[in-house]
Amino acid sequence: MRHLRTAIAVVAAIIALGACSVAHPGTPKAGPSTRNVAEELDNTKESDLRKVFTSSAQQVNDYWNSDRMRDAKPRQPQPGGGDVPKDEPAGVVIQPTTGPVGPTKPLPSDSTGSVWSRAGLSASTVGRLYMSWGAVSSVCSASVVNSSSGVLVATAAHCIWDTFRGWGWADNVMFIPGDTNRQGPYGRWVAESIYAPSQFTATAKATETSTSGDGWAYDIAFLRMRPLGGKNIRDALGGQGIAFDAKAESVRSIGYPTMPPFDGSTMRSCSSPTWTANRNNTFTMPCVMTPGCSGGPWYTRFDDDRGVGYLVSTNSTGDRTRINGSLLGKVAYDIYKRADSGA
Repeated sequence: MRHLRTAIAVVAAIIALGACSVAHPGTPKAGPSTRNVAEELDNTKESDLRKVFTSSAQQVNDYWNSDRMRDAKPRQPQPGGGDVPKDEPAGVVIQPTTGPVGPTKPLPSDSTGSVWSRAGLSASTVGRLYMSWGAVSSVCSASVVNSSSGVLVATAAHCIWDTFRGWGWADNVMFIPGDTNRQGPYGRWVAESIYAPSQFTATAKATETSTSGDGWAYDIAFLRMRPLGGKNIRDALGGQGIAFDAKAESVRSIGYPTMPPFDGSTMRSCSSPTWTANRNNTFTMPCVMTPGCSGGPWYTRFDDDRGVGYLVSTNSTGDRTRINGSLLGKVAYDIYKRADSGA
């Protein structure tokens, strides 16, 4: 009877998270029909969905010397206007490596970007993401997510695909979890390949003052990381859960804002008891974090003490008073599956 009560409690927690079916890592469970999305992606060139790197891990590590890391410029466009489509719900939950997270108490409203010190699992799973386009070095934020392969990191698509100048895919992509003062307490992890939705790469555009295009509804990317010290990144550091379309509960955003008054040297956070849907189908919370936090996770059902929750979005656009993200749905889930399988 005790086991039955426990099972019922777990099921109730997942239903409350957003009427999601459970997909344990290793046995992902399909959500509602994604026929239109699948057809669209099947007709898309492989080069529009992913990039596989040929440079070695040593070459990438050599590229990121202290000067390039110091001078890397943050990426975060300002939000634009107009209506964009919502990524339709997939109804799938991937559990964190620590196991299901039940209902948590509402998080406080905190828009200050304060130092995130009660880190728990987030200490090892959230970090800075470095990338380059030619001679231009840039920096974002990213997080390790649970997966069958154990090699996935999530970030924003605009962190690894250029929307400003048409430069396409980034090079020399390196992730430093727990980055503090450009030191890597959990190692320097090099990307093997990067994946982003064709909807984003085809239509998302940005200028210095605004964004445009339907692609901003799909600002999500997944990276397959090379092993380090004989281990994959999830087994070495743990992985956060993912909810592909969750309901509006408390949200915590974590990242590395780099432009003043921040300097990118420490992990920062904003939190909100809920989030707000905008007219253009993005989602907003008050937050003063500056560029550099792009790609950092939005977690719901987040347990502050354990530092664990479910990824529902990533920091996408912002104007230094608020940050926006797009909820993960069918398109995001399809890219997640492709990245997980290496297809």
